[in-house]
Amino acid sequence: MTTPADLSMPHPVYTLNLTAAQRSVLEWLTQNGGLFTTLEADPEQIAEDCSTSVSTVHDALTRLTTLRLLQRPGDTTLYRVNPRFFFAQNPELAQLAIDALQVPDVLPDARAGRPRRTSPADAQRRRQVRPVS
Repeated sequence: MTTPADLSMPHPVYTLNLTAAQRSVLEWLTQNGGLFTTLEADPEQIAEDCSTSVSTVHDALTRLTTLRLLQRPGDTTLYRVNPRFFFAQNPELAQLAIDALQVPDVLPDARAGRPRRTSPADAQRRRQVRPVS
């Protein structure tokens, strides 16, 4: 069984010497959905929200990608927060995810294998022949 301790990173965040701007950009991406999907990163918007310059945001995105705290598919402006990093920093959420993945699978019963009943309206629609145009 996997525990949150198994997800710990060999390089804790405090050993990476992240600047405040880099932490802000990382948090901005996390808070705006970058953990669960790739997110279009608009440096101007991030700079405005984080009260920093656009060049600082570009530098932060580059360093965070180099450190693999962010994932970037190809040469795009799409970014995603590394889930391993996120869950290592939030062990209680990691445990919730682990518990959710360990629940038993759904088992279909005999009724699930039978064909669906059709309503009279569905049966009528299926009987009508429509011309192909």
